[in-house]
This record gives sequence, structure tokens and C-alpha cells, in this order.
Amino acid sequence: MQSHWSIMHSTHQAVDESLPILSKFSASDGTDRMLETPLKKHITKIHPDIYKVPLFRRKFCKMLVDEIQTMKFQTNDDEDELRQIPEIVLKDQVPELYRNMWFVVQTVLNPIIYSIWQRNCSNIGSVQIANYNLKDKQQGAWHHDESADISVVIPLNTGKYEGGGTEFHNYGEVAPLPTGHALIFPSFTHMHKGLPVDMGDRYLLVFWLYDRKRMKWLMENGSP
Repeated sequence: MQSHWSIMHSTHQAVDESLPILSKFSASDGTDRMLETPLKKHITKIHPDIYKVPLFRRKFCKMLVDEIQTMKFQTNDDEDELRQIPEIVLKDQVPELYRNMWFVVQTVLNPIIYSIWQRNCSNIGSVQIANYNLKDKQQGAWHHDESADISVVIPLNTGKYEGGGTEFHNYGEVAPLPTGHALIFPSFTHMHKGLPVDMGDRYLLVFWLYDRKRMKWLMENGSP
């Protein structure tokens, strides 16, 4: 997968134009003021610390949906029943695609995150494709994404199902974003749940990213 093919051209160009500003800020260890970046024009705030940004092209998303039809989705038995969503863990089941997504994290997603929060979250906790279909359940369970600092949720087939979306505690519901658009938010501080899918299958590409420097500090010093 080549980034210039899968990433929306305008977003990819904005990332390229923003990199010198981000690099200069990073080199200053945050002592300088973060200047406005071209990426800001593509990032939309939905609620406090909840953002959306156009990311993948529809053609790429459709290709993913077509390919996963032959793959086996599995639930995570370590999660409680209401949170068990059939999923494909890319690192274990599709390592080639995982390597491509690692490239996207390093060159596209992390600059976007850095532009919003000035945080380096280039380390991957997990990348999954989830088949989000809750027609047989009342609703998803409220939860935090405890294994990450930043969550990125990208719908792959919006319009091919009924219902769905995400609800954030204290902020309300967010309707399914257009195919290929990323919903980005802090993982632990924003309690959320998936909304029921009434008909069809809602496919999501999900990234759980973390800041290795922060994790190292916690391991050495313990939680504050």
C-alpha cells in the first residue's frame, strides 16, 4: 500500500506541509510556541478533545471490506460480554496489512495527533478491523480504551448499514462519519460506547496508539 494512493490527497499534502513546523516544535522540546499548521484546516472539533479528519480514500476502504469477507472474525474473551465485538487483529492475522498501517501511523496519523495535542503517539497498542453489529444486543457498554492514549476509529462502509455511531459520556452521540474519515479522541479520559447497528454490518478500522515516553515514566514512577 502506498500512502499517496490510500490517503486522501489533501490530507497527505497537508501533513507534508506541516512536518517542518512539527519537527521544529519537537526539536525545541516544547519550549517554543506551536505555530498554526496546514493540517488544522482539515481537522474538525466535534466535542472537547474529540476530532474528525478525512483520512483514507473510499476506494481503499472498499478494497479492505472486500478482502476481509474471506477472513475469520473473532471476539476477545478477556472483554466483558457487552464489549465483545467480532474483530480481526491485523498484527496476528494480516501482518502485511499491519506493516502498511504502521507506516500510516508513523507518517500520517502521528503528525495529525501531534498537531492537535503536541503528543508523540507513534507506538501501536493494536490495529483491528471490527465488525460492529449489535442488532442482537440492546447497546454497547460504557468503557475506556485502557490500553492506549489515543483512539482512532475509521468507518469503512458508512451507508451500507442502519444505525451505529458512537456516544461519548457528557457529550452525546456522534453519527457515523463518512467512509474513510477518522474519529480521534483520548482513549482513557473519554468514556464512550458504540450505538446499536439495526441492520447490516458496520466495519471499522481501529487504531489504539500510545506515548512510549509516558508509559516509560509510569513504569519508572508509578501512577500519579
